[in-house]
Parts: sequence; structure tokens; C-alpha cells
Amino acid sequence: MPPSAKTERDQEFKHGQGFPNINVSRRQQAPPKLKKPVPHYRHLVRWNKNQVPESIEEQQMNQDLVILRRALDLFLNSHMAEAEAILARGPVPVGTSPAPDASYSSTAAQKAQEAFASQDKKELVQKAQEDTTNDRDDLSSLASSAPSSTTKPANGKKSASSSSSSSGDGKKSKDSEPTAMYYELGKAIIQGLRALVTFDPYEIEAGMKAFEKAIKVSNKQRKGSMIGLGSVKAVGSFVVGTIGAGSFRGMNRVQKHAELVYAEATILRSLLSVLYHLDAWMVIEECINLRHAFTIIQGLKSFMDSVESELRAGKNIDHHQIDEHIVSGVTLSYSLYNIVISFLPDVIVKMLQLIGFPSDRDWGMAMLAACGDWDPMSPPESPQEHAERLASSANDGVRRQFCDMVPIIFQVIVSSFIPMNHVDLNYAQMINDYNLELYPESPFFLFLKGRHLQVTSKLDEAITTYHSAKVEEPRWHQLSHIFVFEEMMCAMMQADHHTACEKSRQLLKESRWSKCAFRYLTAITGYERGVESEKKKIDSLMGKVENGMQKVAGMHLFFETFCARKSKRFIKEGHLLLPSYDFMLLWNTFDMMPPKVLAKALDNISAEVRRLQALLPAKMLERESQPLAAKDQTIEAASGGYLSGLWSNKGAIERDSKVNNYENFYDDYCLAFFLQGLVAYHLAFFPEDPFSREMCELAMESFQTVFRYAPLIKDDTYTYYFSHYYKAKIWIQQGRLDEAQARFKYLLGLSNTNMLGLPALVGGKGRNSLELFVLLKVHSGLIEIDTARATANGTESVRSGSIRSGKY
Repeated sequence: MPPSAKTERDQEFKHGQGFPNINVSRRQQAPPKLKKPVPHYRHLVRWNKNQVPESIEEQQMNQDLVILRRALDLFLNSHMAEAEAILARGPVPVGTSPAPDASYSSTAAQKAQEAFASQDKKELVQKAQEDTTNDRDDLSSLASSAPSSTTKPANGKKSASSSSSSSGDGKKSKDSEPTAMYYELGKAIIQGLRALVTFDPYEIEAGMKAFEKAIKVSNKQRKGSMIGLGSVKAVGSFVVGTIGAGSFRGMNRVQKHAELVYAEATILRSLLSVLYHLDAWMVIEECINLRHAFTIIQGLKSFMDSVESELRAGKNIDHHQIDEHIVSGVTLSYSLYNIVISFLPDVIVKMLQLIGFPSDRDWGMAMLAACGDWDPMSPPESPQEHAERLASSANDGVRRQFCDMVPIIFQVIVSSFIPMNHVDLNYAQMINDYNLELYPESPFFLFLKGRHLQVTSKLDEAITTYHSAKVEEPRWHQLSHIFVFEEMMCAMMQADHHTACEKSRQLLKESRWSKCAFRYLTAITGYERGVESEKKKIDSLMGKVENGMQKVAGMHLFFETFCARKSKRFIKEGHLLLPSYDFMLLWNTFDMMPPKVLAKALDNISAEVRRLQALLPAKMLERESQPLAAKDQTIEAASGGYLSGLWSNKGAIERDSKVNNYENFYDDYCLAFFLQGLVAYHLAFFPEDPFSREMCELAMESFQTVFRYAPLIKDDTYTYYFSHYYKAKIWIQQGRLDEAQARFKYLLGLSNTNMLGLPALVGGKGRNSLELFVLLKVHSGLIEIDTARATANGTESVRSGSIRSGKY
């Protein structure tokens, strides 16, 4: 017979000295120890801007890059229409008009605005709109002319491309193929972003067409021998391997850029293709494309590594003509391969490594930091150092700001969903503040600022920041929905149901991201607001939730599956238990709540716990000293059979456990106790606050209740999974690493639902819709244990040296 709850609690806390007096920070951790040195490609920039290139083609590319840099500055600073108008005009041929100032720098977005102060901006925007009207039948022309997301083609026929092209003789022709690869890439990126903002299949297809055009244009400027490696759709791309550094030594500067643009456009088109085709088999085909693109990126990196070796040896590298655009491009692409692959399960990572893909998250992050000359261990910059950073030509690379965005995104967004080691939110704030100085009106960096405030539990300041972000351009209005969504989540955290209901209604009315989720959110926020006159509308919305589901890569999104299951429950029973707190589990918002908000949430949840306890049958209360699920007390017993083997008096327990007119009583009972334990856990271990033994005991007792009644759960089996996860997290805090590791491995085994032994699963129902979410957390938990052990053994230390070291 397993131990009673009281005995279990005593065992949990007999090693109470293992808990810290003050909780460690999860918001600022030491940098990792890197396995290999980080390249300093920014020191390889040897492009003589003052020397006029002999090639007209290179002169044209230089001019295009300067103008593209201006357009990017305008776009990042919330002047989308002006940026799109610049791209819609098409490239200005060399020799036909004065070339833009080659000394232009992106050190301040204001410079871009001043450069165009003498031009009639309204005329530029009007011309872009006219181009859209004339060419709306051509998807690629739509991408270059910044169409409205609601514009539809008049018919299914394709018109001739109207994109202007530049040639050596300075003439333009609508019938000739364009040769300005950077213009096409810029148009494609903007169209691809619009596709993600609107999630409109038409816009996604337009984005794919735009990237295909960029691939075609850049392919024409690649070196002939490189093109011979094969089509991006060739299966042979998997076995071609890395392109050697020597292949790039024989290229001129334009050809190197063409290789980079070709690879980038291939990668981005593949990502949109997965969204558009909604087919699992398409993922396999696009993996081939990604492998082919990686061979190019890897080859460029090898080339730059060899050039860096020459520089270290004291050789002159000027003739390689490496510019800041190549540096930022290779850094961004190669780092992202390392970072993204590192989040996949170990089995998949090992398979990808066999075919040459890299996977080193910490190294990839450090490589991005080196591109911007960032170092989390360095002291604050002096005014002179800050001015030098702003004036550095290395900051002018057209991909430079994206290299800064990636670390911020992973620190303040990804780490909120998937626990990560070596998080440093102050470091992320330093990078974001620098970019906000350049782009004070940027919706992108303002969002990241608000998100930083949110994950550091400054909810009111986050809401103020979200309010300050404005997206005036009508065609980019849906970009503002990300601010609305975060405001809604902040309101839900604060139990402000009125504001949450207003924001969810706005999203449902205006946004196309997920009708399933927005219908559900509108329904539950209205339900919790408790206005009787809205009941029919809530019932109607709940009935439409499942119809709004969509697929990505052939699979339903986990949060939409969750919403659909909950809406069915509501339709069946007419009520839901704490639906806002339940939904917030998906967004991991409990990590963001300050103690005052957590305390309010605990009061709300505990009130429901007491209500449900009053409904618990008396005979079930008598069994409290004998927990139902023996296998949940000792992991070793988990390999035992199904439900029939768990209880000797199964029939009596099933009869005694029934609650009249409440079919899913134990789903709600376990959910209430899990939420109570979750909030108590966060109160006990709130970062940099004193450890609360009382809250920790409440969390453990709540999780034990979930384990005790888990066999009676019909649908919401995720509460069982998450209770085990957070119990293991408490053990990590206590230093009981072996026990925590055993519990994590137990959860990994439960990915096969037949092993869980819960009645809902034995009956073929109740599959855990959040299983993938739990497994991602478990994998991160295992890494956390390895790091804790390495730290205890003295083998985990801060990386030696500074990222800024080694200037040549």
C-alpha cells in the first residue's frame, strides 16, 4: 500500500535544508561555457566603399544595397508604405541618375527619413498603389506593390511581370527579366511578413511566388559551376555535402551575394510552403530544399573561416572584398540552423547531424552576439563606446537588425514557453534599448520591450508600452493584433475580465490568425465576466470553435486542439472551471505574474477548490488516507498493468466516486488542485524573493491530490502530466536531482498513452492534447539537471574570454 498524503509530505520535506533561503533568479543567469571559439566575422569587412568597382553589375548591386538599407530603416521605424514605395519603384540603373550617397549609414533611422525629406512621399505611396491596381492579377507583382490583404485577383490568369529591371545600358523594360536580386529579396521578405501577419492563404501564396522570383533572379547571377550542384528540389542535395571554401575564392563579390540571396530565399520559401500546402509530405520535400540551402551557407562560412585564418596569420585580406552584408547574412543563417535544430528531440538531432546539420544553441547565440559586438559580461558602455558602436559601418549590414532580434526573441518569448538555460533578460534589454534608440517608433522593438516588461512581471508597464506602439499603415493593421493579444493576456492574468473580453472581441472581429482560438477566448472571457444577456452569444461561439480549426504541415495546432476539446465540454455540460487560468497554462503566463497577482489568483482558485471539495462524495473522503493511484507514488510500480490491476476494489470505488449530474467532476477536481499547486509553486519560488515553505507544501499537497484522483479523470489528463513535471521541478530546487531525473524519464515514457493507465486512455479517449508541450518542457528539465550537476562538480563555468576579444 502506498504511503498516505501526510507521510508523503513528511518525506518531501525531511530534507528541507535543501531549499535556498532566497530563490535564485531565472531572469539573469551566467553565460554558458562554449565548446568551440566564436568567429569574429565583423573584423573581416574589407570592402572599399570609396573605390568605384570596375563592374557595372557590382556598381548596380552597391546602389541597390544602399537604397535597400534605407527602405529597411523606414520599414523598421513604422514607415511601411514609404519603404514599400521605394521597392515598388524598382532599381535605378547606374548612370541614369545620381546614385544615392554611398556613405549612408543605418546608425539612426532619422537619417533615412531626412534622406527622403525632399521627396514627395505621398507621390511615392500613390505610385505604389497604382502599380498594385495595374498588376493585381500577378501574385509576384502584388508582392512588390504592397497590396491590401483583402485584394483578390480578378481572374485566375497570370499577367506579365511588371517589375522593372536594370541592365548595364541603363534601360528599363517591363518585358525583360529583372536583375536586381536584392530588390526582389526585399519585396519577398515584406510579402512573407504580410503572409504571417494575415495568415491568409492568398498572401502566403503571393509570398511563395515572390521568393520564387528572388530565387530565379539570384540564380542568374550565381557562378555557373555552382548552379551545376543541382536544383533545390534534387534529392542529391542531401549527399552533395558542404561546398568547399575554395569554390567561393574564385567568385567575385556579386556572385557571393547571389549565393547568399539564393540560399536565404530558398529557406524562407520553404517555410511558407509548409504553411501553405498543409501537407506532412511537403515537410520532407522542403527539408531537401533546406539541406541544399545549408550547403551554400556552410560553404560561405568555411570561406570566411579561411579568410579569418589568413587575417590571424597577418596576411592581407582586402582582395576578398568581404562586406558587412555578407557578414550579417552568413551569421544570421548559420546561427539559426544551430539554434532551431537544437530544440528538436535528441533522436532527430542526431539524425540531422549525420547528414551535416549543426546543433549548438549556445554557440549560435554567441555567434549572433559577436555580429553585433555584444558581450553580456562586459561593463556598461561609456558614451564614447556607445557613439563608436552607432558609427560602426559593421552595423550597416541589411541583416544586422535581424541578428539582434533573434537573441531578444529567444530570451523574452521562446524561453517563456520552453524553459532554457543561460537566460539573461538584462542582456536582451540592452540590445533592444540600442535598437529602440535607432528606431524609436518601431512596432517590432516596442513589442519586444513590452514583452521584456511582461516576462519580468511588470504587467502595468508592459500594457503601457503596448498602448504606445502604433501601426498607422492600413495594410499592416493586423501587425497591431500582436499587441492586442498580449494586452488581453495581461488582463487575464490580472483577472480583469472586462478588458480581456473587449480585446478578445477585437481579435475575433479583425484578426485572421486563429478563428478557433479567438472564438474560444471571446467565449470564456465573456463567460467569466458573467453578463447574463451574453449567454446565448457565448453558447453560439462555443459551437463554432471546432469549425475554426486549421492545420499546419498536416497537423492541428496544439492550442486549437485544446480549445476545441474544452468547447465540446462546455456544450455538453454548460460550464467550465476557471477557463482563463486553464488557457493561460498554454502561454506559460504564471511565470510572468508578480506576487500580488499570484496571490489574487490563488484566492480565486482556492475558492473553487473549496466548492468542489464540498461536492466530493463522503465515501471518497474516507479513502483519503489510502491514495487511489499506487503507481503515482513510486515510479517503479508504473510498469504495472492497466486500471484493473491498480485497485482490488475497483468496482466499489467507481460506484462510490459518482457525483450526480457532474460527469467530468474529477477532471475539474484535479484541474482545480493542479492550478492551486501551480500558483503556490510560483509563489514559493518567485525569483529573488525569500523561499516560502508554506507555499511549497501547498504545491506538493495539491499535486498529490491530482495523483490520488488521476485514475478518475476522463479527459483532462494533462493535469496529471504537469503535476509530475512541477513536482520534479521542486525536487531540482531541493537538490534531489536523481529523483527529478527519474520522474522526467517517467514522463517521457508516458508519451505512449497506453502506459498511463488512466480510464479515459484505456477507453481510447482523452488523449493529452498538450503532450508535445509537456515533452518539450521535460527535455529542457533534463538539460537543467545536467547543468546543475555540472555546476556542482565545477565543470560548468562562464565562457573564457570576451566576445569582443581578438580585434585585428
